[in-house]
Amino acid sequence: MALILIIEDEYELRAGLASGLRIAGFDVIEAADGHSGYAAILERRPDLVLCDISMPGLRGDRLLLLLRREHPEMARMPFLFLTALADRDSILAGQELGADDYLTKPVDLAILAGVIRQRLGQADRWRETYDGEIERQRAAMLAELSERSRMSFLSAADVLNRLAEAVILVDPAGRATFVNRAALHLLCGGDGLAIENGRLIVATGDGGRRLREALAAVGQAAPSEPSVHLNIDRPSGRRPYALRLCRLDAGLDLDGEPGPMVAVFLADPVARVRLPEIALCARYGFTPTEARIVADLALGHSVEAIADLHGISRYTIHHHLKSIFRKTETTRQPELVALVLSSSMVEGVPVTVAAG
Repeated sequence: MALILIIEDEYELRAGLASGLRIAGFDVIEAADGHSGYAAILERRPDLVLCDISMPGLRGDRLLLLLRREHPEMARMPFLFLTALADRDSILAGQELGADDYLTKPVDLAILAGVIRQRLGQADRWRETYDGEIERQRAAMLAELSERSRMSFLSAADVLNRLAEAVILVDPAGRATFVNRAALHLLCGGDGLAIENGRLIVATGDGGRRLREALAAVGQAAPSEPSVHLNIDRPSGRRPYALRLCRLDAGLDLDGEPGPMVAVFLADPVARVRLPEIALCARYGFTPTEARIVADLALGHSVEAIADLHGISRYTIHHHLKSIFRKTETTRQPELVALVLSSSMVEGVPVTVAAG
């Protein structure tokens, strides 16, 4: 069941919403104010947040702004505002902050459940699109590695460093022969995965044993056999790392000897890749300012947050957006973000990973 967080300071309303959504088939947790709601988001990572705006302490709009600034990896988590304010300015303010929907009290529970299902479905479809693009990147990389199987290890490393996805190559002896840039950023987080004595190790539970067994199985498998998927728990309690292990034939180990290797693809569900602004300029003809705005939007920042971050007015950003839409042949921010994320092949430009 999808996990829904309700942040509402009125007890009776919060309890009624929680009861109705549980009956509708959702798993629900509650928070009585903005500060406890923010803590619950970071601890439980809900699938969707339903949040009041006018609350004592941390208001709902300030909570969303803080979340978008400090934790861009959760930018795709649907966020719905629930408030008694029905005036046009309040609705526009919520939309500027990046809220996915704006519902006024009192709200019909059947309508609310329908809106939540719709937003969860949209989030799932975005993830499927993004995962599909990652699969295409992986296939392209594997094909290029096959074509370059007789080239030096350094040439193969150049190919791998162009990927936005974290990749580690392991030789038949179990040594990590190569770690690309994205993987280096991920391993620097120190959350259960590391390279020690030349080997990829896991620091939690039986993860190390399962990883060794998976590496051995993939290394001995026939090239035609499918890849192996593995989830690795993290000491921080955040969502597990997702690993995919694929056999690569005719690779080169550190001594230059040919032999099968295993490509370990690492995915961190609480990290997002900031699109390189140089690549955005080259691909779409953006100015540096336009590229910076697009990179911020792709991380989930709202127009208001970007304006505050760079010290410019929202009017200026909307002016740049007109040019950006024209150059990308898009008309709306979600369409723009989907376009740049789906075509985010890194053309030899180092990327920066923003982790939560």
